[in-house]
Amino acid sequence: MNKIYGNISAIQGGVAEMTFPDVVPNIHTLVETEKTKTRFEIVEQKDQQTMRAVALSSLANVERGESVVGENIEISVLLGKTILSRMFDMFGNPIDGKPFKPEDNYSIYGKQSNKNTHILKKQKGEILETGVKVIDLLVPFRKGDKIGLFGGAGVGKTILITELIHNIALKKLGFSIFAGLGERIREGNDLYQKLQDLKVIKNTALYFGEMDKSAGVRSRVGLSAVTAAEYLRDQLDSDIFLFIDNIFRYAMAGMEIGAVLGKVPSELGYQATLDHDLAILEERIRASERKAITSLQAVYVPADDLTDPAVVAIFSHLDASLVLSREIAEKGIYPAVDTLRSHSLGLDSDIVGDNHFKITSEVKNVFQKYQELSHIIAILGIEELSRNDRIIAKRAERLQRFLTQPLFVTEAFSNKKGVYVKLEETLAGCEAILDGEFDEVDLEKLYMIGSIKDIKK
Repeated sequence: MNKIYGNISAIQGGVAEMTFPDVVPNIHTLVETEKTKTRFEIVEQKDQQTMRAVALSSLANVERGESVVGENIEISVLLGKTILSRMFDMFGNPIDGKPFKPEDNYSIYGKQSNKNTHILKKQKGEILETGVKVIDLLVPFRKGDKIGLFGGAGVGKTILITELIHNIALKKLGFSIFAGLGERIREGNDLYQKLQDLKVIKNTALYFGEMDKSAGVRSRVGLSAVTAAEYLRDQLDSDIFLFIDNIFRYAMAGMEIGAVLGKVPSELGYQATLDHDLAILEERIRASERKAITSLQAVYVPADDLTDPAVVAIFSHLDASLVLSREIAEKGIYPAVDTLRSHSLGLDSDIVGDNHFKITSEVKNVFQKYQELSHIIAILGIEELSRNDRIIAKRAERLQRFLTQPLFVTEAFSNKKGVYVKLEETLAGCEAILDGEFDEVDLEKLYMIGSIKDIKK
């Protein structure tokens, strides 16, 4: 393919203006400087010969007037069936210090796979058991769903994602792709070491665009991970689980690029194209005719405000929302799931069955009544409640403790062996508590256990 040549005419922030006297490159073309090999992605045409490009590597030592060269092909990621157990950057170059022989080179904008994919119809009976009690009971996942884990800083989003990667590998449900978007380098290293310790790294490929990378990288590495998920789904004919930590950082990177490009922001400074930018990534997460991509996405909630425009825009793409609460975490309840604000489209009697739906509805009713009573309890004490209200409060507290569990990921900190709890055991335990069988059992005996059978009465 013929090369195209130009020169950098201006640099501002992470954006460069480039003049191409002969052939103007297409949008999404990858170009690089001839001297420093700094990479850029063409994102906008300014005039007949001038294009604007976002930096995809450090701008150190890049000067005005420097020559750039490209091949007028879309930015792409290197792929192969051997990407499992490896760590990569957004271009598919390994960052774990080991050699990698790519088999294919795919555009991160997914033009190759559009004709072979369609929106998966959610079929009955395709609930995916995760082994985490509170999720399987209240927020059941279906194959092909997009699930959000909402929460502020430090409430356990990354820990829960790591636990789910482990449990999916444990039950051989499919392969996992992890996308680290704008998170700390330390957290990425900790995740890699933890997956090695749990012996599930062989089923996982990891793509990172960490906090120190440019906004261009942070806004594109998610697309590289989705492309890898599509590739494995089609090449290995397997169900794929795409974990994104953190999708909010993807929206933030788009906001940074919009600001440098001089776009007029909308509410709270977010780019006016926020919904479109999210759709570019989210609408790629779908199924082929045979296999599905199921996505679990951590969503940072700034100042614990679920009405933030970026959070609201992400909500609209999801099939299930798992809201993690700081108040619940402060009580030592882990996973710190807010049972009343979490929901799933899969929680339907036609999908989960009448028994599951009935028990979950009763559990939610008990939690709802307990929340209404909590102010009275805080002021006057539980003794001032009526007999029926005392029973509800007692069972709500026991259900809350029972829905905690020791995680495999936290064994080193909690000194408790992680447990995988089957759905039928979770339902049996909740039903027994609702029926009053454990009204006289000490609360501590229900805390951080697996099955209800583990209680030492």
